[in-house]
Amino acid sequence: MRYPPLLIALFLAMLLRPFARASAAPVGLFLILVFLTVIYAFRHIRSLTIALVALGTIAVVTRFAGDHLQVFAFLAISHAFSLVAMLLVMVEMLSEVLRARSASTDLVIGAVCLYLVIGVAWTFFYYSIYLFSPGSIFASSGPASLTASASEEKFTEVFYFSLSALTTIGSSGEEALTTMARQLAVVESAMGQLYLAVLISRLVGFSTTGDSKAG
Repeated sequence: MRYPPLLIALFLAMLLRPFARASAAPVGLFLILVFLTVIYAFRHIRSLTIALVALGTIAVVTRFAGDHLQVFAFLAISHAFSLVAMLLVMVEMLSEVLRARSASTDLVIGAVCLYLVIGVAWTFFYYSIYLFSPGSIFASSGPASLTASASEEKFTEVFYFSLSALTTIGSSGEEALTTMARQLAVVESAMGQLYLAVLISRLVGFSTTGDSKAG
């Protein structure tokens, strides 16, 4: 079973981030946890493992450096490398789902993980845009703040916005969104719905094939 640890890590990151931010706990630990479980899930693919270790190391080190030194470049680099890592994971996980010939428990858990990873990848994408051009995402934003608490608060809001778009529940955040942000949210929403449609069709296909063989 490769994917349960990753699923647990993703849910822990989503559930505990607000409490960690409120208690000034090092939120970078969640980033480490997610990278470790991702590397564990793909440890059988040597080239991908090496890439994830390199990307994760750079992302974590620059994240801690950005938080402690309050240097904009470090935060931007951390989110950029995290985004690249999530994109690699998305491609490999989607490839596994499409190549599968049967619906194992691990495959279904992996498919759930992929859905969450899509939301995380879009979060890093939105936040990277915010760091370079704050007014591109939130209409009322001034310059991006480099304080740890303000940075985490904004990242949490962007994460909420991303999952709201992915799940199509709609964003009810306090800050007004720009036209570009709304257009990107439509793309993310379409991506999430298409993925669910493909996943359901694959699972139904597995079930139909299994019933035919049994008959």
